Amino acid sequence: MPQASDAQRARMIERFGSVGDAGPIDFLEGRGYELTGAWEWIAPRPDFTVDEVECIEFLVDEWDYGYVAAIREVQP
Repeated sequence: MPQASDAQRARMIERFGSVGDAGPIDFLEGRGYELTGAWEWIAPRPDFTVDEVECIEFLVDEWDYGYVAAIREVQP
């Protein structure tokens, strides 16, 4: 059952035009995030932007996605 706040939903509508999951997913994947088969995210780096956190929290609250499960290690 959706649990996102009205403020979260309004922010997603403002940014992506709907409360669907496609906009936030496309945004995160465009930033280098990978979605696992367990519906968790692998982050491309350890420092998250506010926009990334908002999208992840919305997907968790509204769509039952998981949080960041791992941060991809960058090879030197």
